[in-house]
Amino acid sequence: MVPPWADDQSGAPIPSAPPKRFQAFRTSFGKYLKGGDGSDLRKSLGHYARTSTGGSGVGPWRFGSVYTTGGQLYDVLNSLGSDGAAAAAQGLSQASLAGQPLDVVCQRLAEQLAPQNGDSDRIRAAIDEAMLEVLGEGDFDPGRLDAETINRILGEYLSQSIFQEIVEEVGGSWANAPDEQRTSEAEAELLEVIRVVVDKNLSPRLANSGNMTTTDVHRFMREAVDEVWREWES
Repeated sequence: MVPPWADDQSGAPIPSAPPKRFQAFRTSFGKYLKGGDGSDLRKSLGHYARTSTGGSGVGPWRFGSVYTTGGQLYDVLNSLGSDGAAAAAQGLSQASLAGQPLDVVCQRLAEQLAPQNGDSDRIRAAIDEAMLEVLGEGDFDPGRLDAETINRILGEYLSQSIFQEIVEEVGGSWANAPDEQRTSEAEAELLEVIRVVVDKNLSPRLANSGNMTTTDVHRFMREAVDEVWREWES
């Protein structure tokens, strides 16, 4: 249920995966794809949290690599928005990034920060999507990286990470969508649901923390995902 590279509780016993643990989740999501009923989306997320991922006591462990990279992303962005020293130490100097197209900067950040494990592609995509969503198109300006903007990027990064995980686990149920437009609509609706619940649980932690460390960000993201899973379970 939790790949060893992603385990946020290394060494703790992981319950055995129940048979057909994705069945109820995928069935409900398939109904949502067909009919567009928001209640079916909520049911599917409940099944995903409770059964597919082992509940709030296990499911959040799955995002250990996401939390760790989130802390590193904060450290780099915070540095780029100030003196740049910590970012430069990782090969991401202000001088080399300022004025570059944003998609190029996203690629540089992802290459440097994404772990070399099974979550690498998801985390790369999450960094890319988060930066583009918050900063928009155009050239990169480190001066825009104030505390509020960085916190928005971190929230979007966590939302995108959870979104990508769920999209992959839907599997063949995507075939229930009557056409490509419905698939796109469902993806957008799912992402927005995730954004809302992540923002509610992560943003206050980030906003009220003052000067954060990478460990703080890791902990805040883990605590936020714990709350998300509890909410979906209920």
